[in-house]
Amino acid sequence: MTSRSIHVLPATTGESGYASDGEWALTIEGLESGPDDAALHFPTQEAAIAAGWMRAREDGVSLCIHGRDGLVRERKIYCRDGRGNSGLGR
Repeated sequence: MTSRSIHVLPATTGESGYASDGEWALTIEGLESGPDDAALHFPTQEAAIAAGWMRAREDGVSLCIHGRDGLVRERKIYCRDGRGNSGLGR
């Protein structure tokens, strides 16, 4: 079983690999169907975090929030209990 995680990152522009001004992306790592999911783009970090938080809770996976410099500034781990409920893990 492949470990999955969701990342909120600064969006990059084209092939330059540099962060675009103000835009943020949500990516999903560890999908069994192939390479990482194509990034979903959001106008603000807050919007990307909200979407990532909902997806992480639904899937019971971790959410990694990166800063503008690309480093992880916060990580939340969501897990499911024996009844299939989601909760915040530490």
